[in-house]
Amino acid sequence: MIFFETEADPTEWFFMPLHWTELDQDKIEDWSETCAEIMFRKHKKWWNSPNKKALTARFRQLLEAHPHPAIPADQVFLYGGDPRRIPQPFYALAAQPSGEDHHSGLLKLVQADEENPARPPDFDTFHSDRLGEGVRCLRYFGDGDQLSVSLNYGWWLEDLQLYASLRTVTSDIGWLTSLIDVWDEFAGTVWLDPNPE
Repeated sequence: MIFFETEADPTEWFFMPLHWTELDQDKIEDWSETCAEIMFRKHKKWWNSPNKKALTARFRQLLEAHPHPAIPADQVFLYGGDPRRIPQPFYALAAQPSGEDHHSGLLKLVQADEENPARPPDFDTFHSDRLGEGVRCLRYFGDGDQLSVSLNYGWWLEDLQLYASLRTVTSDIGWLTSLIDVWDEFAGTVWLDPNPE
């Protein structure tokens, strides 16, 4: 089994377990309360309306809503850099090659070749000290009457013979693009551990 790891600040980037059972309700509550307490302590100096119960409820609701049926993921990381917002999920996935050349595989992985985009994707190369050369793509799509965007990072890992991807989705395009440096920094801290303890 392969796990995604990160060196990102654990008081800003929260690891979210993907699979719980009804027997784990106490663990869900404990995890939600712990994340809320961390966020509360980090931001209470400037945050005018600290409310740990509301934060706990947000984390619990995110956990109960996942795994998201439309977004395949092996792991999920939550960005909790602003307690006024719902933490933003980033989905991490390792995928096997399916016969195409690696460039075509990366285009597919980051959704750069999706048909009928709402507007052309923003596609660029991306370098990570941990995972090496990869690609980044902002894909714009219609979600009813609303324009949404997915931010996708992708790498071909020659030594593991796997693709790795990191993805998030939102309808708040201005907010997402204004923090692109934050997302790039996080993507640069992620790596795959093929031999976790």
